[in-house]
Amino acid sequence: MRKTLIWAVILFLACHYSYAERKKVGLVLSGGGAKGVAHIGALKVLEEAGIPIDYIAGTSMGSIVGGLYAIGYDAAHLDSLVRVQNWPFLLSNKVYRYDLPFSEKEKDEKYLLSIPMLGSKLIQMPVGFISGQNIYSLFSELTIGYHDSLSFADLPIPFSCVAADLVDGKEIILDRGNLSLAMRASMAIPGVFSPVIMDSMMLVDGGIANNYPVDVLRAMGADIIIGVDVSAGLRTMGELNSVLDIVDQLTNFMGMEKYEENIKLTDLYIKPDITPYSAASFEPEAIDTLILRGETAARAQWEEIIGLKEKIGIPAGEMGKNEIENLFIATDSLAIGKIEIEGVGASEKNWVRKKAALQEHSVISMRDLHKAIAVLYGTGAFSAVDYRLSGRQEYDLTLILREKGMSTLNLGFRFDTEEMAAILVNTTIRNRHLRGFQLSVTGRLGMNPYARVEYSLGNTFLRKAGLAYMYKYNDIDLYRNGYKVDNVTFSYHMGELAFSDIYLRNLKFELGFRYEYFDFSSFLYAQPGEREKVKPEGFLSYYGLMYYETYDQKYYPERGWSLKGEYSLYTSNGWRYDGGTPFSALSGSLETVLPVTRRFVCLPSLYGRVLIGKRIPYAYLNNMGGMVAGRYFSQQLPFVGIHRLEMAENSLLVGSVKFRYRLGRKNYLTAVVNYAKQKDNFFDILSGSDIWGGGISYSYNTLIGPVDLWLDMSNWNKTVGVYFNLGYYF
Repeated sequence: MRKTLIWAVILFLACHYSYAERKKVGLVLSGGGAKGVAHIGALKVLEEAGIPIDYIAGTSMGSIVGGLYAIGYDAAHLDSLVRVQNWPFLLSNKVYRYDLPFSEKEKDEKYLLSIPMLGSKLIQMPVGFISGQNIYSLFSELTIGYHDSLSFADLPIPFSCVAADLVDGKEIILDRGNLSLAMRASMAIPGVFSPVIMDSMMLVDGGIANNYPVDVLRAMGADIIIGVDVSAGLRTMGELNSVLDIVDQLTNFMGMEKYEENIKLTDLYIKPDITPYSAASFEPEAIDTLILRGETAARAQWEEIIGLKEKIGIPAGEMGKNEIENLFIATDSLAIGKIEIEGVGASEKNWVRKKAALQEHSVISMRDLHKAIAVLYGTGAFSAVDYRLSGRQEYDLTLILREKGMSTLNLGFRFDTEEMAAILVNTTIRNRHLRGFQLSVTGRLGMNPYARVEYSLGNTFLRKAGLAYMYKYNDIDLYRNGYKVDNVTFSYHMGELAFSDIYLRNLKFELGFRYEYFDFSSFLYAQPGEREKVKPEGFLSYYGLMYYETYDQKYYPERGWSLKGEYSLYTSNGWRYDGGTPFSALSGSLETVLPVTRRFVCLPSLYGRVLIGKRIPYAYLNNMGGMVAGRYFSQQLPFVGIHRLEMAENSLLVGSVKFRYRLGRKNYLTAVVNYAKQKDNFFDILSGSDIWGGGISYSYNTLIGPVDLWLDMSNWNKTVGVYFNLGYYF
């Protein structure tokens, strides 16, 4: 009995020793963009089989999946993560509209192209179309607890990823430092994402150097290599249909020799079928299919996987699955200690603190932190806004800001059936990023061209004083009750001094005074009785306005509302008009979005303008018509169904309801009903004349602006009108 017990102990110790001395397993995950989500499906099968992972190396998307797996995100967590992300937003430079300061909202979706300028003179093309801010913010969130500079060998699973240095073309193995920054560098596709500057290196996607880094795993100490390869291989001519296809092809060419050598070093090679998907296939259906194909490919090699356990040294029936506890996966709130700010001068740090709205020694939610980052990035003052959380329990937060040159050249274009083609050109020059002067020169080329020069001083995103001059040439047809009454040609000069306060993100106040000169040169009368006594005339006015707006989108909002009010007092000499009492104008608008279903929204609105006083000059009379407010005159109110510019009485009030249904992601059907009342005396407006109209439209939201086709009519225009538009409004 005693001898049997001794042999049992010896056998147990031998087995235990054998298991403890098992071979080390390395997992290599290749690059491939969206195709890399197939890695997750393969990981599911490896976990099910009980295969331990001792080292991980990855490139590009493989570095993202591998880096997160190394700190405790198992296959189930990763599956959930990739499915819930808004990939079009993450892989863009967009900022959600409600995170933009008001000054940026006014420029939002107005220009087709905005090009940075170097030294206010030279155009500087971006080093990548996508800055990577949004995807890097996600990486920072997912790697909380690992923001400090550290050796990746000390992660729960030792990890390395591969990037390439554009300076000398060398392969760079990232195995220490900031984990999220290393992942971001490894996936920076050249020309698509901005490179990552690290020390003296300019790092881009490691796929151009080593897309399947088995040799990196061997150097880390792996005895057995399991590889998941989602690279597409070389494409034929007919398959090179996009920029990403070409970049992928170049990547394959540059790393082909090392790639083939590394495949030979792989003990278990898993190659999912990724046809016909590309590096940009982040659609929900594609992600679902690619994860499934990764799982299918691994499961097809189940016998090999189980056989590999014996080679590794795991006894039959034993599970070698890694058990990693990541306390930060479910993090919803953080205890913040000190807040430090890097990258701006001492005078700007207080502004940054106020803008971020974060308090030291407080508990903040992840949503609050995300909003602070988005708000700072949304100012446009920074090329990147990063953060670092140091410590445990209570974190010290460091905001890392990289200022950018804010001088830009902006270009806009639109075409419609009223004005035909129009081009908008703007250059904005700033001497400092956040404070100082700003000079903006804007020119519009088209049927009614204008030029505007504006100089402002102060904080670009808060309070400032501005001085502006504008010249505009006008050639306008005027209608009354659907009949053309005259054509007026005149030059318009305007000088303005304004003081604005946009301290609150969605609210703007402005006070100022302006001088306007109308140089009427000719009237071509269509009706004998429509002759007006009009002469060149100048006006000095004082005005105040308030504008509150929370739309999530400018052209096709699905939530939010808008409230605007303006009052102007007009004189000829600063206190009187033509020897008598000054006249004034009061205008306002209110619009909101009422969601009915996920695709169907209702947009009611009420707007109008009231002229107060006698002898209102011709230049300030009310008018309405068309789809765009202020197209010809600043006081022009839109009205669907009236095709051109209609003259109106001194008090004009319009109610409108839009019913819009979204087809797919970017197609819209809209029906509009609007009704107006007008009267010279506002208090008698209910007894005034009735104006009704409406229309239907099909719209498509393109990268170069909305495309709209309208059919409309009204009781003033009794024929069906057709209106077509392509591009942003300006």
